[in-house]
Amino acid sequence: MEIFRVPHPSSARLPDAAEASRPASAVVADALRRQILRGALPEGERLRQDAVAIRFGVSQMIAREAFRQLVAEGVLTAEARRGVSVAHMNPEEAWETTQLRSLIEAQALEWAIPLMTKADLAMAERSLGELDTARSTDRIIALNARFHEALYAPARRERTLAMIATLRINFERYLRFTWDETEHLEQSQREHRAILDACRLRDAAQACALLKQHVRATGDLLVQRLRARRAG
Repeated sequence: MEIFRVPHPSSARLPDAAEASRPASAVVADALRRQILRGALPEGERLRQDAVAIRFGVSQMIAREAFRQLVAEGVLTAEARRGVSVAHMNPEEAWETTQLRSLIEAQALEWAIPLMTKADLAMAERSLGELDTARSTDRIIALNARFHEALYAPARRERTLAMIATLRINFERYLRFTWDETEHLEQSQREHRAILDACRLRDAAQACALLKQHVRATGDLLVQRLRARRAG
């Protein structure tokens, strides 16, 4: 297990104008999250508060607040007297998160369907069209999230939508593992279109059933892969 090392100070300063209106801790958390999600900071690696503070040119209090945010998201793990480390991916967490997502996202969709407009449906359809030609994992993950957000946003249930966003952030490393290790996109797109067709028909029961099946199928695939990796 390695300690997080500090790169050259000029390589990781906080952005200036674009991020001026956001709390510095949120900017640091975003940067660390991107590195973790993309594998630049591997599972189990310890992050030192002073090293992160130096790296981003911020106080240790700001670095500590960034750590707290990432611990709350499940991206980092905190241990007494040992600081924080990058959380390990494991099949038990993948299964639990999948179950939560399937329930909460289905509820959001049920609330959203009666309020969906043609513009909402068109936005979801555009995301699927772009997904058909997407090649990079980053692009696939972003478009997949955009499709689901387009379906849930009409519900206007801010607390529920915030919970979904947090679960998806925590689950993104698992999604990346799925896309990188499998040929899952074609099947996922078929399921997406079936869900969208049910939304167009205002068939909430069918749409929610398909969504639960879709989310859980991805989770089942992940659990299988993670268990195989653990056994290996």
